[in-house]
Amino acid sequence: MIPKSIVKSLARQNISVLIEIKEHIEHLITEMNKPLQPDELPNSREVLEVRTGGSTTYRLERVSCGKNCKGCPHGPYWYGYWREGKKTRSKYIGKNLPVTETKMVKQHDR
Repeated sequence: MIPKSIVKSLARQNISVLIEIKEHIEHLITEMNKPLQPDELPNSREVLEVRTGGSTTYRLERVSCGKNCKGCPHGPYWYGYWREGKKTRSKYIGKNLPVTETKMVKQHDR
């Protein structure tokens, strides 16, 4: 829901300012919907594969459990990464990536 103060402020603007605001909002939406770039993601894990689907970047990673484990690193496991505002969020997906609408991303650094 749009805060009332913003709605009132928008109602006082002329059409040229509203068009400029609209263009700015569209730009923000486009930027926020882009998949995350490699430099925006954690680099502490071994990455075996990268895919994108919509605004989410999926990575197949080997992970360390941090317990002086003789079996480390574990996996590989899929993780999904996306933006929420200015924050990067992630979610464990599992051993298999069920998303069919993804595309492979070329990796230059491994």
